[in-house]
Amino acid sequence: MNEMTNDDGSHSDYFDAVEYLETRGLPPSCKDGGDDNRFAPTLESLPPELRFQILASMPDLLSLRSLVRASPVLHAQYLHDRSAILCSCMERELDGFVLDAFALPTSRVRYIGSPRTDEKIKDFLEGYGGWISGSRPYLSVAEMHPSSLRWIAAYHTSVALPLAHRYAKWAIENLTTLASSVTTAQRDPRDDERIDSKANEIKLSRSEEIRIFRALYRYDTFYHLFGQNRGVREGTEFLRHNVNDTFCGLFHPWEVEAFGTVDLFVREQYHKLFEEVMWDLCDENPRFHQNGNFYPSDSLNLKGEYDYYMDGTVARGLDLTSRLLAVKGHENLVAKMERCLTHSDEMDYRMRHVLSFVAQADRRDELPSFPTARDEAEQRRDALEFVGDSVPPDGPPFGWCLLWNNKCANIYGQLVPEPLRRTGYVVWDAGRWDAISPCSQQRELVVKIWADDPLTAEWVESTCDWSPVERGTEEETSAETT
Repeated sequence: MNEMTNDDGSHSDYFDAVEYLETRGLPPSCKDGGDDNRFAPTLESLPPELRFQILASMPDLLSLRSLVRASPVLHAQYLHDRSAILCSCMERELDGFVLDAFALPTSRVRYIGSPRTDEKIKDFLEGYGGWISGSRPYLSVAEMHPSSLRWIAAYHTSVALPLAHRYAKWAIENLTTLASSVTTAQRDPRDDERIDSKANEIKLSRSEEIRIFRALYRYDTFYHLFGQNRGVREGTEFLRHNVNDTFCGLFHPWEVEAFGTVDLFVREQYHKLFEEVMWDLCDENPRFHQNGNFYPSDSLNLKGEYDYYMDGTVARGLDLTSRLLAVKGHENLVAKMERCLTHSDEMDYRMRHVLSFVAQADRRDELPSFPTARDEAEQRRDALEFVGDSVPPDGPPFGWCLLWNNKCANIYGQLVPEPLRRTGYVVWDAGRWDAISPCSQQRELVVKIWADDPLTAEWVESTCDWSPVERGTEEETSAETT
């Protein structure tokens, strides 16, 4: 039996942000009260107006949660003014990705309705595209309904924040490993020492945080629309190249690449979980064979139907991913996975299909929307320069410009070598790149990546009529001749 969402569309294992703040146990010292420190100046002794200002000025949700849990007086103050306090805190927390935070809850079945038809999905994507382009207004934090705001707060604290940390650690480790694979006679040994010292550093800049949060929210919006969640799905119109056009076409290619790297991350985490429970759930386990009889009701053919279970479970979205990664203990994990593993219904294509080489080639070959303005910029080989890491980050990231040699490219996913995608190369600031990969080695790193994956280079050339390998050598040839 699979764990889904509640009848009202909320997530069953989510802690509601307000419920979390209101019901989690307070420290005994806070409950007991006592007169020993009654004359000491404390936050509790401040006038209510000042306590409100302190709570409303918390820089983020985790700080607000900690402060509210620390004192019954502050807890009561929060309850009295929770909408205003939460709104003030969320404006800072969501700064830079509030549009995507607003889109996520409005893509749920509760808002779209069931059955989730092709037309309803199209209507949502049309509105989402209008918000992104600015042709349609979207609600600010202050204008959101309190229930939506609390849902976003719950999601951000229980899903987005822990997964952002895990993703960052995973991607930085991969980037460090990939960068260390480049060796030349000119390499300075001090570079290796500096790289090693940065290998486990995951303190993110605000621009990096925003890129990661945008990717996570957009990824889950995708699976609200095309995944396996509560509600009935009806329709057959969205083939993989149609989804590539209608959903991915809303974003810059480096933004598509960002949530595509989230898919790689999620699948790798699930692979580890699958490996851990596979024997416990497979048909061959003795616990399903008793007294010569086979009891298959709780067994799963994870080996034989691995891809189906992977696609189906991934399509349940990041709420489930976050909950399963937080399970402690092998037996608890087995029990949880037994309930949550989901076989793919194959109703809609998964993100790996939508970002595939075939989907991108079919979009170009079969849809009248090709070429888009981004496609035409690629065909002209327009320049695309890295102009810095602003907050919020609006331009192309350093890694994207490095990969495509400062020229426009409207491709991503399977048309980029997977070892590079696993580094999250499109979410990192230039400073992160320089700290992990010396500037003198960065171009060589890209050349090596393409040399190690000639098949992907061939796919790019057959799809776009230009070679990424040539792009890497054109600049060098030009520099030599000048």
